[in-house]
Amino acid sequence: MPLKTADRASAAPLHIVKGRGSSLSALNAAVGVVLAITLIPFIYIAFRAFEKPLPEILDLLLRAKTLQVLATTTALLLIVVAVNIFIGTLMAAGLHFIRLPKAHLFILPTILPLAIPSYVFTYTWLALIPSLSGLFAAAFILILTTMPYMLLAILVSLRRIDSSLIEVARTLGLSRFKIFIRVILPQIRSSISAGALLSGLYVLSDFGAVSLLNVETLTVSIQNMFKASYDRSAASVISILLILASVVFIAFNERLKDSDNKENISKRLMAKNIRINNPGLKTSLLFSVALYTTLAVVLPIYVLISRFIGNPNPIDFAQLFETAVSTISVAALGAFIALLMSAPLGLLLSTRAGKYSRLAERIILVGHALPGVIIGLGLVSLGSKLGPLYQSTLLLAFAYALLFLAKAVASMTSALQLVPSTLKEVAATLGKSKSKVTTSVVFPIALPSIGLGTLLVFLTAMKELPATLMLRPTGMDTLATQIWSYASINRFNDAAPYALLLVLIAAIPTFLLSAPRNPSEKVEISQ
Repeated sequence: MPLKTADRASAAPLHIVKGRGSSLSALNAAVGVVLAITLIPFIYIAFRAFEKPLPEILDLLLRAKTLQVLATTTALLLIVVAVNIFIGTLMAAGLHFIRLPKAHLFILPTILPLAIPSYVFTYTWLALIPSLSGLFAAAFILILTTMPYMLLAILVSLRRIDSSLIEVARTLGLSRFKIFIRVILPQIRSSISAGALLSGLYVLSDFGAVSLLNVETLTVSIQNMFKASYDRSAASVISILLILASVVFIAFNERLKDSDNKENISKRLMAKNIRINNPGLKTSLLFSVALYTTLAVVLPIYVLISRFIGNPNPIDFAQLFETAVSTISVAALGAFIALLMSAPLGLLLSTRAGKYSRLAERIILVGHALPGVIIGLGLVSLGSKLGPLYQSTLLLAFAYALLFLAKAVASMTSALQLVPSTLKEVAATLGKSKSKVTTSVVFPIALPSIGLGTLLVFLTAMKELPATLMLRPTGMDTLATQIWSYASINRFNDAAPYALLLVLIAAIPTFLLSAPRNPSEKVEISQ
């Protein structure tokens, strides 16, 4: 009897090896299907763009107006990303290392702006300062909007740095500044890069803030071409320019990440969280958090509440409730579709990050930079050929899934990578096939982190505007479209109930995303 058990144990790995080829082929095929679906907008743009003769395409790309719009977009991108890197890194490091009572309560208000769309930020600040306009006004709004992406990425990375290196640096007499530059910064550089990537892609795809502030970026130019003349070929040519800008930005980010991976090969979870007890640093941090919270949370919420209370027009609560239900249901469906689509690529990246999976990841990242209007154009063309699916809730949810698939893939990959390899090896030795190990061991352990990633997609989908304007079913309104329809004609009081409700609903997943997990042991350093 013991012999049979031993034989079974020794035969199990052979069984896994035999099934590995077919499992990998199936996984590659599933990724191929996801990739083909993701490429729908790109294929549409290419066909539409090359309907124009090549000389006309070159004239359109090289005309003074196009170059001016490209320069404006580049300047806005660089300003927002640079400020986010500088302020976000310092603020995140302060929140992590400086000793504060109930430190997680100070993190929460810096993450809350995730619940507020850029066009709601713009609407509230226009209500405060009606003359607000131009490039720097747009940069200000987009910094408020995108700062949480930088803070979240860096805070997660700081929880995993090797604290022993910090202690060694302290014993060698290095100052706090030198420890930060030489020890901490190299360990979190990839996360800074990831936060910059998310911020930059948001800037490239934003439509609401720049449109309300009269800043013509590539996204606004594409939307205007589509609306003004229905010259979809010209809009597609400019879309290709936006895709190329995204590719350049992502490629630059990848070079930084690859360099970081070569220099920083080994990382381990820190066993203790070092806290600095310094009154001067504590005051500076509290001032920074208070200032950002005031600009990004307190003032916008104050405007929304005051406009809501001061609205002389009666509020149609039935319509408000119906709009909220529509918003939640279609965003939830979009997040679920994104979850399903992200599973194959996330699994492939977490187990076998080869050239094929990396290429697929980059294509999905470029898709994340596409504004909703481009996704809308591609799906309007496709949907018109699909009969009942055209202008359906399912098509709108599918658009959300395509727009925010990169977020789902990133969270899926990181969640699956956190599953200990020893657990998978033990399950394999017990005779479980690779697919069985994935479904019964890997996914259940990774489920909480995957759920948080799905929440992030749901949160972002609720705020999506351009794709919703183009693809929503006839007669269907979301909170985003109602806010836009009123704010675009300066009826701020009428927009307030919808904006306030959107922020309140979005605050729930934001609270869950920012909730502290796995608190570390603390070591206090008085200096």
